[in-house]
Amino acid sequence: MAFKEKLVDVRAVIDLPVSFYGDREAWAKALEDEARDLRAFLRDHRSRDSYGITIERVHESRCEYCGDLEEAAMVEGIPWCCGAAQEEYCKINGMAMSELEDK
Repeated sequence: MAFKEKLVDVRAVIDLPVSFYGDREAWAKALEDEARDLRAFLRDHRSRDSYGITIERVHESRCEYCGDLEEAAMVEGIPWCCGAAQEEYCKINGMAMSELEDK
């Protein structure tokens, strides 16, 4: 099919023990402060304590022809993002392009 799952980002995620109630800017500041403390800890601490770090892989399914996201391009299982994706859909499903226009 015209849509392929691709790895688009990889992140190291560290859960910092910050519980904060307030606006987002104050929360971001509290997280930045905790991250600074963690960096100092890692620099000074040589043991292998469990830091709670996970790796997240972020995938997106995009049209191999035009690059649109699958969620935005598909309507009731039919790609509407570009003509090339529609042609492939019709070819796979044994349809003429004119039949697709009737849907």
